[in-house]
Amino acid sequence: MLFKISFNNMKKSIKDYAIYFLTLVLGVAIFYMFNSLDSQQAMLQVSESQRNIIKLMITMLGFVSVFVAVVLGLLIVYANNFLINRRKKEFGIYMTLGMGRRQISKIILMETIFVGIISLAIGLVVRCICISIHVYISCKNV
Repeated sequence: MLFKISFNNMKKSIKDYAIYFLTLVLGVAIFYMFNSLDSQQAMLQVSESQRNIIKLMITMLGFVSVFVAVVLGLLIVYANNFLINRRKKEFGIYMTLGMGRRQISKIILMETIFVGIISLAIGLVVRCICISIHVYISCKNV
């Protein structure tokens, strides 16, 4: 029953979730594109002297990747809090009708997980498309 309520809530508040959803999709795509830089074909076809520089760059990218993950995590928390604040009246109505805080928390959790899974899938598809376009353009220029 809570799943049905959370799914219907998502359909009703699609405009509110659109910004959250796009933020997550772009965040996932950017994060995975950023982390796949070290495995690009151009990185593998370099001389020995350039490999040392690339190893250093990959180490630095690891630290920057942690920073990007933290920024994306904070962005997700901010967007989630924004959505919850916009829906306070809805949650108040649920509580008036007898729903407890635990059930409302489960609804919010289900909605967040559902949007997160869909965003992850679409973000990975966007990342694959962007990398395919990049590889196609780089191969065409060679």
